Parts: sequence; structure tokens; C-alpha cells
Amino acid sequence: MAKGKGKAAAARKGAAGGPRAPAARISAQQLYEQAQLALKFDDFDSARMALRKAVKMEPKNVEYVDALGALLAEVGPEEEAVEVLKQSVVLSPDTGYEKYLYLGQLLESPEDALAATRKGVSVLQATHAAAQAAASKEAPLLSKALAAAMCSLCEMLMGLAAARDQEERERQAEASGQGAGACGGAGPSGGGAGLAAVAEEVEHMLSLASTADPNSPEPGQALASLRYEQGRPAEALEALKRSMALWYTPSAKEGEEEDEEGEGAGGSGRGKKADGDDDEAMEDASGSGSGDGSESGSEDEDDGSPSYEFRIESAKLLLELEDTTSTAIDVLEGLIEEDDRVPDAWHLLALAYYSGHQYSEAAEVLAKGQALLKAMGAGPEDDITHVFSDLESAIKEALALEGQQPAQ
Repeated sequence: MAKGKGKAAAARKGAAGGPRAPAARISAQQLYEQAQLALKFDDFDSARMALRKAVKMEPKNVEYVDALGALLAEVGPEEEAVEVLKQSVVLSPDTGYEKYLYLGQLLESPEDALAATRKGVSVLQATHAAAQAAASKEAPLLSKALAAAMCSLCEMLMGLAAARDQEERERQAEASGQGAGACGGAGPSGGGAGLAAVAEEVEHMLSLASTADPNSPEPGQALASLRYEQGRPAEALEALKRSMALWYTPSAKEGEEEDEEGEGAGGSGRGKKADGDDDEAMEDASGSGSGDGSESGSEDEDDGSPSYEFRIESAKLLLELEDTTSTAIDVLEGLIEEDDRVPDAWHLLALAYYSGHQYSEAAEVLAKGQALLKAMGAGPEDDITHVFSDLESAIKEALALEGQQPAQ
């Protein structure tokens, strides 16, 4: 019976015209197009798979390699992203600035990351100049990209300089027998030789960034950070105010406080962009800042406001530079209203209240932040838990001195 069935099947196959013709092989270009379509629907897995196949078929096609490297840089895995991006560098070292900027984010060595970012800025400058000369419609977008890349490079330069200065302070402390703990941070003490060595380059690059994109608050905030590290707080605050005037409008609450107290504090940080007429008000405003870049900033970027992370850094600088805390508080309250799932925002808001001697409010805010940490699964051994605990102890001590009890 079984043999009879096999013969019948074979006969049917023969009657159908013999073996089937092989399916047509999909081309690398078709795979690339499939990936682009998948990306429109945020189907990253399908896009990644298609691009991997396209690159395997045509490993020297820069367009395919660049596309795969960029996607891997965004969604991972990072190790493969670095490998593919380096492949693109070999294929086309003087075109395609994006690969260098991605490598600047992904490379583990700070020196290698800095070199990649510096090369990316150089390639982007050439691309931008060519677009401007040709009056290309891409020129405005390239202007914004150039300003952002220059600011990133400046931040890397300052970060490396600060690390080197810290190492030098620790070395000197050990040599003098004081121990590393005696060094502390540079703070607004004027920095060290490392910062002094890069300061001129950073200032020049930030000036170019401001020229490339006058509406970006990033160069001003980066300059505020530099001036703060140089021990020039008044200039830092002035630079920060100019930066914040590009995105920061006083909230109704802060406006009322200004009327009552006669102070220049105020601003919501709720992602509203100030008009030019608000510049004078901002000059009166108290505050300094630098920013935060968490995922929470995506909605703000859509309406032209800086990212969530950028505004958190602004609040941090405000707390360092401004005598009053009302502006920092208003910025942070706006951020929490926007997204209340960021522990750093809760901690900074509690710190702002504490620094403004509003201890009951600080305790209440900190408790909400600690509840968030618990819900997120943070344990007692985590660094952020210790950071919250330290502030909690300080708040309780301040309340005890005032004869108050922390809110339950």
C-alpha cells in the first residue's frame, strides 16, 4: 500500500511538469527597500534582518552599510553596531558624518570616542559648507545638526579635561599624604590645567555652534557649564539665562511670585518656547541650567523645546548658580507634570525645596520619589537609593531643628 501511494505521488508530480523552477532570488536593493518600509512602521527587527542580508550580499555598498550601522546604533546590539560603523569608515572615510557621531557615543575609550566625534564634526562642516554653497534645501537641517554635534564635542572635551584634572588632584593629594578623599571635586574653583588646555577650543566651537543655529539653547548652556567650571559663576549665570530665554517661559505661578516678592525668578520648564519679547523678562529671571536627555523629552522635541534631560541639567545648574530656588523648582515641577517616572527629577525637586529651606515640601516630594524607586524595583544597595537616603537624613535633621515632623 505504501509503495503504491509513493508511485502515485511521483506520477502526479511528473504530470505537473517535473521539478519546480527555483524561486527568483531577492536582490540587495529590494532588501534595502524592504528595510526602509519596515522602518516606517517601527518594525526594527524586520528592518535589521533585511539590512543584514543586503550587506552580506553587497558588503562594499556604503549606503547599505551606513543604514545598518545607524539602525544597530539605535536599537542594538552595540557590539555589532561598532563593527558595522567601522566597516563604513573603511569604505568611505571622508563622507557620512553620522557614522562618526554614532561611534563617538558607542566607543568605550573616551579618547577614541572624542576622536570619532571630532572627525564627525569635521566631515559635517564640509557637508554643511557644500550645502550652503549650493543653496541646498538640506542646509538648514545640517545647520542644526552641526550646532548639536559641536556642542557634543565640547561636552566631551570638558568631560575629559575634568577627569584629567581630578586625576591630577588625587595624585597630588596622595603625594602629600592627604589621601584621595581630601581632593573633592573641582566645583567652581577655576578648574585645572586640563580645562585650561581646552577652554579656548571649546569657546571657539560654541561660538561657531551659535552662529550655525542661533535658536539652539545648547551652546549657551554648554558655555554656562564651562564658565562654572572655570570659577566664573556670574558669567555662567548670564550665559544660562540667554540659553533659557530660548525655551523657558515663566509659569502663572512664578509670575505671581514675581509680583509678590519683586524678584526675577520664574519659568515653568513645561516645554513652552519663549518669544523674543520674553528675553528681557528672562534677564530678570533667576536661574542657571544644563539639561537632561531622557526618553521623556521626545514630545518636547516635536514642538521645538529641548529634551527632558537637557532641562533637568538646566535645573541642576540653576541650583548651583542661582541664589533663589524658585526657578529651579518651577522647571522641575513642570518636568514632573510632563513625566513623573524619572527619579532624578523627584530628587532634584526635593533638593531644590530643601535648599530653599522649605523642608516640609522637600520631605513630601522626596517621599513620592522614594515610592517611585520602590515601584521601579530599586534596592537598598543601589546608588540612587543611597542618594535619596542622604537627602532624607538632611531633611529630617532640618525639620527637627525647626521642631517639625516630616509629612507621612
